[in-house]
Amino acid sequence: MRVLDTLKKHLTQAQTELSRHRLDLLSSLMPTLIQVRSVNLMTVATAMPGPANKMSRYRRLQRFFSSGVSPDVFTPLIRNKVIKSGKQLFLTLTMDRTHWKLGQTDLNLLCLGLLHQDVSIPLESVSLGKAGNSNTKERKKLFRKAWQYLKDYSCCLLADREFIGIEWLAFLLGLPGLEFIIRIRCDGWITFPNGNKRFLSHLVRNLPKGQTRIYENVTLYEKSDKVRVHLVCHRSEKGELVLLATNRSDLNQVLHIYKTRWSIETAFAFLKSKGFDLEKTHLTKPKRIQLLLGVLSLTLLWGLLVGLHADQYKPIPVKNHGRKAISFVRLGLDHLQDAIGNFDYQWKEFRYYCRLLLSCT
Repeated sequence: MRVLDTLKKHLTQAQTELSRHRLDLLSSLMPTLIQVRSVNLMTVATAMPGPANKMSRYRRLQRFFSSGVSPDVFTPLIRNKVIKSGKQLFLTLTMDRTHWKLGQTDLNLLCLGLLHQDVSIPLESVSLGKAGNSNTKERKKLFRKAWQYLKDYSCCLLADREFIGIEWLAFLLGLPGLEFIIRIRCDGWITFPNGNKRFLSHLVRNLPKGQTRIYENVTLYEKSDKVRVHLVCHRSEKGELVLLATNRSDLNQVLHIYKTRWSIETAFAFLKSKGFDLEKTHLTKPKRIQLLLGVLSLTLLWGLLVGLHADQYKPIPVKNHGRKAISFVRLGLDHLQDAIGNFDYQWKEFRYYCRLLLSCT
């Protein structure tokens, strides 16, 4: 219970738009998620502290996720830790979708993430309530919501081949201050500034392995003049072809920047099989799954911040292949789990970990 009181105190000071009872539950829920590494509500209820019996705790969790609490209450907490006020920042955004099935129900989340220390923290999300790709209307609605508080910053959006189309790219080109790098398919036409047209697959079929070609000010899509971009074409040493459409000017850096798009895959991995086992949830209604993702996003950021702090005092070993032996998120979650389980001996550490996430500085 002392863990709950410590975290609740810091959540209250952070001025979240939650009632006292919901703050109580969140203060108990986040440490329990870290302890059990599962979002299954019965598993969480079994491990949650408190005098009530297990089924009472389970029903309390059900009421929280069906209460209509907006996941937007967590967005300012995430934003304020990643985006420092008063500083001119260049923000990297990632858009992607994750899908799984619970019985015959498709759970399909479209997420916009904010890159921080090579991990993309989900900032906005929408449960599509269907199988398959997102459409332009759904993407625009999600992005407009985030753009209300991101428009004062210089931003670059990274996205994969799902996120293409005349209307979508024209929408992005119309947002001042937004740059993008989006991978496209090689099954369309481009028009050069002189009016010549080429089919993309023919244009790059002789591109050697390990080589890159750049085409400036080309128009995508044969019947449109709305999407004028630069095109960066690269074939990897393994033969994989990557075509990137961008409105950035530093074209020699585009391929390197695009590689950070994998940060959203890393985040999904921690939310799912490598972390909180998101696919084990039995929540299916869109608003409930979005609220769960909001809680998990804040918890994921907490693990990342604690991991970065721990790495300063004892750096993570680097293996022979050049990558760290453990990620910052994994390190942070392990430290939090240890501090929560041994609170009587590590209460000072846990109090500091709460400040890392919820302090205003």
